[in-house]
Parts: sequence; C-alpha cells; structure tokens
Amino acid sequence: MNKDILLIEDDLSLQKTVADFLNSSGFKCICATSIKEGKQLFDKKFYPIVLLDLGLPDGDGLDCIPFIKSIWNETGVIIISARDKLEDRVDGLNLGADDYLVKPFHLSELYARINALLRRNFHANSCSIQFEDIEINPLNNEVKISGQVVSFSKKEYNLLLYFIENKTRVLTKESLFEHVWGENSVFMDNSDFIYTHINRLRKKLKQHTGENYIKTVHGFGYKLEIH
Repeated sequence: MNKDILLIEDDLSLQKTVADFLNSSGFKCICATSIKEGKQLFDKKFYPIVLLDLGLPDGDGLDCIPFIKSIWNETGVIIISARDKLEDRVDGLNLGADDYLVKPFHLSELYARINALLRRNFHANSCSIQFEDIEINPLNNEVKISGQVVSFSKKEYNLLLYFIENKTRVLTKESLFEHVWGENSVFMDNSDFIYTHINRLRKKLKQHTGENYIKTVHGFGYKLEIH
C-alpha cells in the first residue's frame, strides 16, 4: 500500500512534529508550506492522503481541494485547522474534503483517522475480500459465508474486516477499539465491553462455519487463524 502523505502546513513547529510522528509510524511524509508548493508537489505524483491546513500564507487551503480532487479523486483529504466554526467544516466537506480535524489535536487521533480513510478508500476500489469460506463485498458491506449472505451488525462487520486485514497478526484490545470505535474512548479500558463484541462475532462465525477462527492470545489480545 502507498504510504506517502502530503502535509501542507505553514506552522513549521507543527509541521515537524506531525512529519516526525508519521515517518516514525511507517508513513513517508512530504511537506509543503504554501498552496503553491503543495500544488507543485501534488502535481508530480499520487498521494493517498493530503493533510491540509486552511490558513496558508498565499491563500485559503479550501481552494486546494477542487484542484486535488480534479487530479486524483481517490486522494483522501483531511483538513487540519484551528478554524472550528460549523460553516468552515461544512464548506470543506462540500468541496470534497473527507475529514476535518480541529487544532490542537492528538497525534494518535490523526493516525487513527488517516488509517480509517486509507482503509475506506482501499476497500471502495476492491471487488471482494476473501478469507477461507468468508467473502466480504466492501461496495455494499455484504458478507457471504459458503455463498450464503449472513447478517452482521456494523460493529461486527468492522471487527471482522479488521481481523481479516490483519489475519495471523495478534491484535490488542486497544488497537481493535481504536479502529472500530474510534473516539468513544469512554469504553477503552473496559475489557468486558471489548470481550462482549469479540465473543458475539466469534459465535456467529462458528455458527455459520463450524470453525473457531478468532483465538485469544492470553496477555496480548486476539488473532484470526487460518485453518
């Protein structure tokens, strides 16, 4: 997967903080400090994600969005701005931005939103995802097991998709929570809350496949095992 990110931000201190964090998290962050520089960089190559400030020295970052989408509509645009008025959010989203994050923000939240957007865009262009006798169609969020459509709740679906994306990897309850529940951190430390949802998914999969795919790795988390 392409891990390049274009960051258009004129606050050099924030720019360095974000870039260092993203680079250390497995991304490759390219930086620009103005609309002109950002457009020049974007015009040369495809970036799956653009992080876009609004108050830039040569204009309003909102003016960048139609340019970005006209060249690569698949690019996910996340606005990062101190402007927190509703009209700014609405204007940005109406112009084609995919997300809006108000400064100051936690780097962990930025990371989660970037990954959520990458997953969404990746699966939007995928025909189907296969694991053993389970088939997921991301275009309509449909799950088939042995050719038969099986109903899953939104949370069960998102958990199943995340497990399949990371099959054979051990996933901590924190990572599962972050990718499925996002900002609802009030439940983050509630192990029973996580276990309940994992257990429901596990039982539904076993009911329709006869297999116990989701294994508990004691002291670490859970993983999806290939049989």
